[in-house]
Amino acid sequence: MSPQTKTTVMYVNASVYSPVDPFATAILVDGPTVAWLGSDSAAHTMAGEQSTVVDVHGAVITPSFVAHQRVTHGTQIVSAAQGYGAVELLSDNARTLNDAATRASDAGLVPLPILIHPVTGASAIASADAPRPCLGIEIDPAQDPAALLEDVTAHLVACSEARYQAVIVCEARPEATVEGAPSAVIDVILEAAQQATDTVGERAFRSRGHRLVGVGELSEEQSESLARHALSVTSRPGAAPLTALARAGVPVTLTTDAENPWQAVKDALEAKEPSHRTSARAAFLALTRGVWRAQRDAQPLAGQLAPGAEASLTMWDAESLMVQQAQGTGASWSTDPRARTPALPALDDPRLPVCERTVVGGNVIFE
Repeated sequence: MSPQTKTTVMYVNASVYSPVDPFATAILVDGPTVAWLGSDSAAHTMAGEQSTVVDVHGAVITPSFVAHQRVTHGTQIVSAAQGYGAVELLSDNARTLNDAATRASDAGLVPLPILIHPVTGASAIASADAPRPCLGIEIDPAQDPAALLEDVTAHLVACSEARYQAVIVCEARPEATVEGAPSAVIDVILEAAQQATDTVGERAFRSRGHRLVGVGELSEEQSESLARHALSVTSRPGAAPLTALARAGVPVTLTTDAENPWQAVKDALEAKEPSHRTSARAAFLALTRGVWRAQRDAQPLAGQLAPGAEASLTMWDAESLMVQQAQGTGASWSTDPRARTPALPALDDPRLPVCERTVVGGNVIFE
C-alpha cells in the first residue's frame, strides 16, 4: 500500500520491545521519530489533542527486521508484509544493484546496497560508482592462497585509505555442502587484515568497520583474531560458532530473506550444533539493531525503539512472550522478570508471529 502521511500516533495496548522500558505498553511516534514510550495509563497524557490513538489489541511491537539478499536481474525483494523494514542488497553489477535498491525504496523499505567491486587503489574506488561508502570483494575458495592474500590485502588497504568499509564476501555457493568459507580461507583473510593493518596503521584499519559476510565454522584463535582486528561477522543462522564469537567480543549479524524472519531467530535458537546456538534475544538483535550497527553510515539509534530513534517498527500477532535461552548454553542475562529483561515472542510453538503492520520512518507501509 502507499505510505500514509506522517503524523503523531500513539499506539496503546501493546507489548513494546525496548531497552529503555521493558514493560512499556504504549509508544508515541511523532513524524519519523519515536518520541516516547511507557505505560497505557500515561499514554493519553503524553499523546496530546493532535495525536491519533491506535489500540493494537495486545500486539507485540518490535524494531523491524533487516533482510539480506544477493540480487540478480529481477530478484524478488522481501516485503514489509513479512515484517522487514530494510534490506541489505549485494551485487557485482551496479545497474542491477541500483534497480533492486529502487524497487525496495518504492516499496517503502530502506535499501542498504553493497556493490561487490574489488579495488586496489583510490583511483579504482573513485570509478567504482558505489551507492554507499562500502565496497565488497568476493572470495573464491579455489583461488591460489598467495594470490588471494594479495587481492584481499590490496582491497583492505585501498578501502581503509579511502575511508570506505570493505565487505569481504565469502558466502557459500548454492551447491556447496558446507556453509561459509573454509578455515584455510579465513586464515588468509586474517593474514590480509594484519598486512593491511601494518600498512595503514591500527587506528585507521580498525575504525573502518570492515566486515566478513558468509562466515561458517571458526576456531577459537580465529574468533580472537577477528576481534583484535575489529572485524565484524555476518553469518547464516546455525552456521557459525556464535558462542565463541560472543566470548571473543566479535560483533555478529545474521542473514535471512525468509518469508517469516522469526524463522531465522528460531534457527539460531535451535541450531543443531550447540556452539552455533544463541538466545532468542541475541539472534533478534543480530537481525535488527546489529545489522544497523554494522553499517558505517547508519544513525546511532537505528534498529531499536527508544526516544530519538527512527520510528521503524513492526507489530506482531504472537501467542505468548518469554525470555528464551538456547538449550545447552549459559544465560548471559537473567530470565527472571524482576531483572527487567525485555521479552520476545515465544518460539517453542509451531505458529510463528504474524506481521500485522510495518512502519518505516513514521510511515505505515503495510497493514
